[in-house]
Amino acid sequence: MNQLFYNPFLRVNEHSIPKLIEASKPYIVIQRFVWPGVEAQKGFLLSAYEREFEALGHAQELAPKEGKYQNLNDENDRQKVIDLVKTVAGYSVFFNGTIDKRNEKRLEKAYGKNVHSYIKYIRMPKDEEYNVRIYVEYGRVKAEISSGGHSHTALFSKIIT
Repeated sequence: MNQLFYNPFLRVNEHSIPKLIEASKPYIVIQRFVWPGVEAQKGFLLSAYEREFEALGHAQELAPKEGKYQNLNDENDRQKVIDLVKTVAGYSVFFNGTIDKRNEKRLEKAYGKNVHSYIKYIRMPKDEEYNVRIYVEYGRVKAEISSGGHSHTALFSKIIT
């Protein structure tokens, strides 16, 4: 594994789509995904939901042209998604899973210098040691940096690039 481009998300392919339907998660949101090692404008993150209102709520949080809702129970939507995730399409689509403690530690190891540089760039006061929490919110990978009573949240891709 190249630590420089560590990506904690699993790649989605055309065989993944029927598995989402079988797992009762047919309501999805596909949105742009910016990450080191993923070609610009070619990366997407797929978030799957059991309930339609959850996917629609996620989609409402997106900026214009950031992504959209699809229903895999609809044959036309399903085919659009399958066409997107086929490797010959030239896109990289990843599944939005949770970032657990193991992945968070690997991210810290891979991008620790970038995070440290970012902390210096934003001139965050250091009351105690810095704590960095990496999480996903509405398909966006974010980092919350805190020290004592100070806190700063930013897109993780902005911090590491």
